[in-house]
Amino acid sequence: MIKKFEQYNKELPEVIIDYHKNGQKQYEYWFLNDKVHREDGPASQTWYSNGQKHVEEWYLNGKKHSENVPAIQWWYENGKKHVEEWYLNDKLHREDGPAIQWWWYSSVQKEFERWYLNGKEYSRDKWIDNLKKIGSPHYEEQEALYNAEKYNL
Repeated sequence: MIKKFEQYNKELPEVIIDYHKNGQKQYEYWFLNDKVHREDGPASQTWYSNGQKHVEEWYLNGKKHSENVPAIQWWYENGKKHVEEWYLNDKLHREDGPAIQWWWYSSVQKEFERWYLNGKEYSRDKWIDNLKKIGSPHYEEQEALYNAEKYNL
């Protein structure tokens, strides 16, 4: 059963919602001017039939974008986090940690992580060097964390 909430004022978003056969919400999509868009929350969300959230995506004007939370998050059906990706204006970007993180299904251990600034991938140490170059307020904290891990402090 699809419910469509169409706004006749083109400055307001259109919302499309569908449900699983058991009544649990299956997906919710927000659009503005035919682009996935929402300013105050995720523009795209899906859920497993058990009610557990599956995917959450933040978009502005059709571009993956979020400043304070990951723009893309996926969960396993058991509720454990699977994927986290941080974007600004459709480019992978994060200054206070890795822009991409993936976790194994069976544990809380990370499968891998990647560091990006403005869509460009860096090794962790080069990412920290670039944090310093751009004057990031997270530079000192990230350098200290890296050194603590590197030297088992």
